[in-house]
Amino acid sequence: MNLKNFESEVEKKIVERGLDYYQSGDIRKLEKVGANEFSAVVLGTEKYSVYVKTNGAAIAEHKCDCPYDYGGVCKHKVAVFYAIRNGNFTDTSDKLNSLLANLHESALRKFVSNLLVKDSQFRREFLREFDEDFEEDDEDDEFDEDYY
Repeated sequence: MNLKNFESEVEKKIVERGLDYYQSGDIRKLEKVGANEFSAVVLGTEKYSVYVKTNGAAIAEHKCDCPYDYGGVCKHKVAVFYAIRNGNFTDTSDKLNSLLANLHESALRKFVSNLLVKDSQFRREFLREFDEDFEEDDEDDEFDEDYY
């Protein structure tokens, strides 16, 4: 799938809804946070976080924390694909890299420690990355298929 013609590989209803989200300004923040990596906040029923990694025009990776589970691409991702394709993002990658490069290790540890306590999503990601014994919860969140 790529940014030039992703519409041909996504269900028509999802493309239409994603385009509506994009045109309605429901992407509240889209940042280029690394080389070919983008992070966005998209308003829906809640605020959803979307991550996209590209390789040239190819969409190499994409994630959204919404509960949509009927295929690989939700309307929130589609909205972000449109925004990336049209260059509607802020490039914060240099600033982030500079901050990390100049950050003292103890400050970083304190920051991560605070997030581990306060943010369950960050905690899961941290454990998934660094704890070889980590097991995912198998809880299924129910939601209305017609809503998406």
